[in-house]
Amino acid sequence: MTKYIFAVSFFVSIVIFAGCEKSNPTDNGNGGTPPADVAPEAPSNMRILSMDESSVLLSWKDNSATETEFDIEQGIDSLNFSIVKSVAANVDSVTISSVFSVSQTYYFRVKAKTATKTSTSSNIVSRCLFPAPTNLQILAMTPSGVSLTWNDASATESSFDIEQSVDNGVFTVAGSAPANATAIALTGTFDSSATYAFRICGRTATSKSVYSNAASCSMGDWILVGSGSFQMGRNGEFRDEQPIHTVTLSKSYSIGKYEVTVKQFREFTSAENRTFPPTPSWGWNDDDPIVNISWNDARDYCQWLSDTLKKVFRLPTEAEWEFAARGGKYSQGYIYSGSNSLSDVAWCFANASSCTHTVGTKRPNELGIYDMSGNAWEWCADWY
Repeated sequence: MTKYIFAVSFFVSIVIFAGCEKSNPTDNGNGGTPPADVAPEAPSNMRILSMDESSVLLSWKDNSATETEFDIEQGIDSLNFSIVKSVAANVDSVTISSVFSVSQTYYFRVKAKTATKTSTSSNIVSRCLFPAPTNLQILAMTPSGVSLTWNDASATESSFDIEQSVDNGVFTVAGSAPANATAIALTGTFDSSATYAFRICGRTATSKSVYSNAASCSMGDWILVGSGSFQMGRNGEFRDEQPIHTVTLSKSYSIGKYEVTVKQFREFTSAENRTFPPTPSWGWNDDDPIVNISWNDARDYCQWLSDTLKKVFRLPTEAEWEFAARGGKYSQGYIYSGSNSLSDVAWCFANASSCTHTVGTKRPNELGIYDMSGNAWEWCADWY
């Protein structure tokens, strides 16, 4: 089976202490010589106990017997932090007074320090005072309308703004919904050749939440994936998926919304007077994905499609395929393509009864592409 592609530019150690209090031993078996200066053990179990627009109360577990103070660090993302307060040794909570915006997510962590050494950081915790709606999904889309649904994660909004983007363009407001709503039907004119993305935020009279996940859909047979960077591969039981590494796709491309079907491949073999592949044990169904074809067959199909439609079609590279399968820039980091539940998005060993199934009958991924997990194996352009 092949996925064809049409591109804009193609594409323990456990320490037990004898008592509840810390001690600073002066005799370590070397005649009273102080122990070497080593970094203290990192705090753990960092928590946000409460937070409002003027303060946040944090707590953590002190795992070290040697620190002289703790540094509390704050960031507006999970990678970049700065110290906002330092507290004395043996403390396990702190209140930080500041101005916290209702539309910003704040991240916190803590480190233990001695005079010369600093521990690694605790776990990172985060909170947004005005949380974004979650699980935005496109239920249906027609040339004249789109139906959306989401989960309301806040009790403070007065309304929602629904924003729309066309072909990875700028998001603009396309509609609004009242407070406590979890669905909307938007009317408009939607082009079957374009890819539409939607996102939603909550609003009050003076502020708005951060945005929900973005959901993308196209009514046509092609999905614009766009360009971007991602972490390719995974650390798991299959060594050929390692190591995880950064890949940047600098050019936009589009990919088939569905797997190539039996009917589509038959059109090719008939036009080119080629032998149709052998019938699988379950038989042929026109809208099932084509199977029992070689890489050369898949390449030749793409060339025939290019010659017939006067546009460039080719197999995706493995990196292009994986970026699309992960949901492109709209990825939610799911285990499978579009969900953490395999049965939601894939025909697989557990539910397929040892045969392929009609394409597009499971849920799509974040980009609106179907069957990127399960159903049939798919060829890529580059070598395995």
